[in-house]
Amino acid sequence: MHIWYLNHYAKPSSFGTPGRSLYLARALMNMGHEPLIVAASDHHTRIKPAPVEDINHVTAYEGVSYYHVPTRPYTGNGIYRVLNMLDYSREVEHLAGKVRSGELPKPDILIPSCVHIFAYPAAKKLARLCGAKVIFEVRDIWPLSLVELAGVPPWHPLILWMSHIEKMAYREADAVVSLVPDAVEYMSKKGLLPDRYHYIPNGVDLEEWNPPFEPLPEEHQAVFDKCRESGKMIVVYAGAHGPPNALDQILDLKKVLKSREAPYHFILIGSGVDKNKLVDRQHHDDIDFVSFLPRIPKKAIISAILQADVCFMSLKNSPVFRFGISPNKLGDYLIAGRPILYAVKASNNPVEDSGSGISIEPYNVMQLDDALRTFVTMTELERKEMGRRGKSYALENLEWSILGKRYGTLCEHLAGPIR
Repeated sequence: MHIWYLNHYAKPSSFGTPGRSLYLARALMNMGHEPLIVAASDHHTRIKPAPVEDINHVTAYEGVSYYHVPTRPYTGNGIYRVLNMLDYSREVEHLAGKVRSGELPKPDILIPSCVHIFAYPAAKKLARLCGAKVIFEVRDIWPLSLVELAGVPPWHPLILWMSHIEKMAYREADAVVSLVPDAVEYMSKKGLLPDRYHYIPNGVDLEEWNPPFEPLPEEHQAVFDKCRESGKMIVVYAGAHGPPNALDQILDLKKVLKSREAPYHFILIGSGVDKNKLVDRQHHDDIDFVSFLPRIPKKAIISAILQADVCFMSLKNSPVFRFGISPNKLGDYLIAGRPILYAVKASNNPVEDSGSGISIEPYNVMQLDDALRTFVTMTELERKEMGRRGKSYALENLEWSILGKRYGTLCEHLAGPIR
């Protein structure tokens, strides 16, 4: 079966963190299907744009087929980012011509993944032209996330446009796959038939966690070595540095510590719109218990996580998290067998469910300090036991061979007998 996964922000491992796109494709291939990841040539989550020779061609990376459509470059979150999204949607719609000419195989299933909502109308039109079924995959609940997380007014023309697309997707899609567990009631009010709702969260790909791992760059390894030599507990965060990630609360610890030396050291790896502001505040407030390091490929991130004593996960408070969350990095922390400091308020809590760490309220600096000191006073054996419970939870609930089979079975059910 030919299954096209339409994810604007997908990229091979050599261009950034591949995430769900790669893991799902591998799982579908193991079931005998032929997935194709349709990605944008340029976007802010890529380390570098797709090579010119990859654009409008099928290229294999790590045994998985990618097709990059041309999109304009942009910086920040302004109009050019929206235009980049629209570039992607327009190019997806044009792929019908590639199918008619025989350059691309006719898809049986199209999965527009809602990293933004504009891919859905293009996917629906492409499906009509190709006779394919559509699975609408909801990562973030657009446009509600923009309203409740980013503070965009609900009457903004962009929000009204997105709301129209959202309702159309819930009414028309042959199935909806949600990454968050508690959204079916909300989606049903927007027109989704409940029996079309399927919950398949982000997971972990065990193949990625087989050694040998890519070593850290010298700059990164030097910071880990210095922390280890000083006897500090190493707390690692690997991911985006943006407003939703609430990393500024780490710097708030300075007020609690005052003149005391921190018995821990945070190592924050990644990039994002808030990073420069965070670094400026660190320098201004003379904060010495935090190191900011550049983004690195996923294979090297694994090496960083495995050198952590504790992993950190945080999100700012938002009503939208009442539907739950499914961050990729949490799966990585769990499968790595590291205890987790979890500053998130959501309807689901895998850290609490698995007994793999300590959960606190976001932006409660006293709770943050108490949790850190609890981890510091734990024995290494106690922390390892927490990590072991988290790894067991990941293997039982988040392994992609399990999640991928559920996804593949859904595709097979929708497509029926392949002609």
